[in-house]
Amino acid sequence: MKSIFTSAILIFCLTAQTCFAQNALPDSIFIKESFGSGTTKTALPAGRTTYTFNGSSSLNDGDYMLYSKTNGRPEWHNAPDHSGNTNGKAMVINAGSAAAEFYRDTIHNLVGGVSYSVYLYIMNVNTLGTCGATALLPKLQFIVEYYNTSTNAYTQLSSFTTAFIPQTATPTWVLAGGTFILPVNASTIRYRILNNSNGGCGNDLAIDDITFARAVSLPMLPVTGMKAAAQFAGNHVNIQWETLSETNTQYFITEKSTDGIKWTALDTITATGFSQAKQVYSSNDLTPGAMNYYRIKQVDMNGRFTYSNVVSIAVKSNTIAAKTFPNPFVSQLQVDISSNSNQKVQISLTDASGRKLIQKDWQVARGNNSITLPEVKQLAAGVYFISIKNEDGNNLYKSTLIKN
Repeated sequence: MKSIFTSAILIFCLTAQTCFAQNALPDSIFIKESFGSGTTKTALPAGRTTYTFNGSSSLNDGDYMLYSKTNGRPEWHNAPDHSGNTNGKAMVINAGSAAAEFYRDTIHNLVGGVSYSVYLYIMNVNTLGTCGATALLPKLQFIVEYYNTSTNAYTQLSSFTTAFIPQTATPTWVLAGGTFILPVNASTIRYRILNNSNGGCGNDLAIDDITFARAVSLPMLPVTGMKAAAQFAGNHVNIQWETLSETNTQYFITEKSTDGIKWTALDTITATGFSQAKQVYSSNDLTPGAMNYYRIKQVDMNGRFTYSNVVSIAVKSNTIAAKTFPNPFVSQLQVDISSNSNQKVQISLTDASGRKLIQKDWQVARGNNSITLPEVKQLAAGVYFISIKNEDGNNLYKSTLIKN
């Protein structure tokens, strides 16, 4: 059952440098979901989970129940909820194979520009040794989004992921969550708690006492303002991200996905470590697929990590891979193009001042194509630039050339 409390705050600090004076803020908002009480199995209100309520049998993959005991299956711990109340309930879950939502909630009438926390208690409900050495372990991802009034849609603000929750000999509740700062002009937050582990034997859990509260004592955030973006750069994708400040950061991992669910590491970049100025980082995907998703995993020196927003980019149907040789050249230049479609391109050669010296239209076929440019024989020694554009004028390739 969700309870709402208010309590006065005397002093609230955003950072070590910024504090609000006494009574400068309205009462804090404190919301706690304890799932109610009683000895019957019950369901959540509609829209709170993508899992299926099962109150009549052992929980199968994708099932949940609200109950006063955690034994959704015979091999699980038979324990009370986190409060220890005999009749208090927890949400007991047999995780499915997809990255579905365990729980979501929306909080209104918040104060922009200040910090909030969302956290809960988690239990791996499997008794020690269940599913053997290959047992899967629960792992949760929190996604925090704010309602953006300029787009009338929710925008991701923060994401944090728990460690794997181990099996234990006795029932053990583990605290997990994170803290974030709400944008100045925002007043509504939606948080979602997702399955971040594979489905199968062992990924079984209970959650309880989900709490959303103003963070009166804000812990040191390793990174603020982390934001990612991606764009085409010739025949590869360039991923960039920035941070507004860093404390105790160690490195960033660029992660890639083709479906937005399964992620692999693409690149690792060393972090600045400590900074109060904006830092910009970059990574390249040299082999993009038809559809590409990217996110940045920030890891601090204590092993904690957070994720950036997710960006996506689709490979256009008229992309090419090109190369020019020899370089440096003397009397002749060859251009090789590998195209994934039949298309018309334009080759241009300019000097260092930007003056166009050579321009050719070329109808390339799908596959490998070659063309020579004997006109370069007449050019003086120096530095030149070659570019290839499609019929829409979009740059497909750029390179610097040297004439001996």
